[in-house]
Amino acid sequence: MALSDLEWDRLRTCAPFIEALSPTDADTLRARIGQFLARKTFKGIGLELQPGQCHLIAAYACLPVLHLGMNTYRDWRTVLVYPDSFAPEQEWVDDAGVHHRAIIPQAGEAWERGPVILSWNDIAADGAVIVHEMVHTLDAGNGEVNGFPPLPDHMSAQRWSAAFTDAYASLCDAIDHEQEPALDPYAATDPAEFLAVACEYFFFSPAHLRNEMPEIYRQLCDYFGQKPHLRAAEILTGVPLITAHGCDHD
Repeated sequence: MALSDLEWDRLRTCAPFIEALSPTDADTLRARIGQFLARKTFKGIGLELQPGQCHLIAAYACLPVLHLGMNTYRDWRTVLVYPDSFAPEQEWVDDAGVHHRAIIPQAGEAWERGPVILSWNDIAADGAVIVHEMVHTLDAGNGEVNGFPPLPDHMSAQRWSAAFTDAYASLCDAIDHEQEPALDPYAATDPAEFLAVACEYFFFSPAHLRNEMPEIYRQLCDYFGQKPHLRAAEILTGVPLITAHGCDHD
């Protein structure tokens, strides 16, 4: 399902990060988007999805696998899109052993074998939420969503584990001592969320991550085969209104 020239031109105006890519990477992304659209099924829940919305979701979804390849998304097939935050019931046990159950609004959710669930209003506010959820699907490749995805052969599992363990502990310590955290505090939820949030910074605030957590930045450069700091220090992720004719920036 390759994008036509018109569809590609419209998409480039909707996703600012595309303009920061090299011509070669932009061509690769365009091919990946076509593969994603051919392999995945989009379903709107209380929302009639426009083709441009599907294209934009695919663009952000394909950024992490630009060089990893589409097969790293394995066999999950469905992307569900709600108009706004959805609220599944969740259960957990706290550190004191107390069992909790609550309905918690979510901007996105991902499972090892799908579906990936997204909220369009949250995407419109920050397209990085798509990358966040897609990283969870990559993370699940070892059977658990735990911040330790399957690594390319050239990478050291020991170095990855040491880097992320130390950085996660430092973030939690900073928050516990009411210091300014290097990442959004949500990254301290657990190692899986730390990885997903770190990847948001990696792709869209690379200068900040490279400065605050240089070893995490190096590990992610090796993992994704990308060096986003060479594209821009910061890339906007707000999404303009998408109509049947493309993006409305007014």
